[in-house]
Amino acid sequence: MSFNPESRSPPRILYVPGIRAKPPPASHRAILWRCVLEGVRRADPEAAASLAAAPDCLRLALWGHLLYPEYRDIALDDAGIAALLANAAPGRDSIREAFGLWSRAEIMAYRCADRFPGLIDWLAAEDTRINLEDSGQYFRNADGIGDRIRDVLRIELQRCWAAGERILLMTHSFGSVIAWDTLWSLKDEGGPIDLFLTLGSPLGTHYIRRRLMGSRARGAGRYPRGIRRWHNLAATGELTALGHNFAEDFAAMQDLGLVAGISDRQDLRNPYRDAEGLNVHKCYAYFVNAATGEAIARWWRERAVSSSPSVAASE
Repeated sequence: MSFNPESRSPPRILYVPGIRAKPPPASHRAILWRCVLEGVRRADPEAAASLAAAPDCLRLALWGHLLYPEYRDIALDDAGIAALLANAAPGRDSIREAFGLWSRAEIMAYRCADRFPGLIDWLAAEDTRINLEDSGQYFRNADGIGDRIRDVLRIELQRCWAAGERILLMTHSFGSVIAWDTLWSLKDEGGPIDLFLTLGSPLGTHYIRRRLMGSRARGAGRYPRGIRRWHNLAATGELTALGHNFAEDFAAMQDLGLVAGISDRQDLRNPYRDAEGLNVHKCYAYFVNAATGEAIARWWRERAVSSSPSVAASE
């Protein structure tokens, strides 16, 4: 389905979540929207006010129901989310945990396990092993699960392109893998992605890169089409992103003219904390972070202006 360049539809933020069960769709979307608005407000209050007037701009490509039998109880996240919304600045305890000796040692261990897969059983925590099992189902396409997960995003993308919507494709964690594979599988049949915004993404890890669609192809055939700009954000202490610089890891995409630019920030301080302790990888923490808000605000300002009737009349 082709992109309709004549349409002046509002900009679209399309979000792909990561691994693990999520809350029921309505409550999940509601809290994500609150977090998005708060992150944008912290970066650009004027853009946040404009964004708040267009609540339908956020659409979720939810796929967890295809892999998990039950939704997550959002009450488990309520206290952590409330603390983030009240104050996104990390406290001293959170800073010590994220920057401390144990955190640095843990990151080094995970990098070793990523480089030498045989060490995963020895070095990875239980949560990581569960994530690997879940992602393994996707990569093996067990019972067509990978195809069905990608179809969720493909349908949403095609709907946006048909309406002529400018797209910010925002992903968290494994959602970036799903987005990459979906765009790659569409090849030249897809439309443009204004901004590919990846949060806590594992796309740079050896484990993931060996399994991406296109990984065995050569040249431009290795990469997805249609991404205009790519901005990658990762938090200090991240055990999923592992400090990979995408401008370097995917420099060939720029060299081949497949993307206008790739930029990175890997110093975000995400203070999300729940009953299990500090979790710098949590999606809510990324959403309320001013760095994420700044990326969304900049794109929103650009696209809101280009979609306005006055601009359309002058073109």
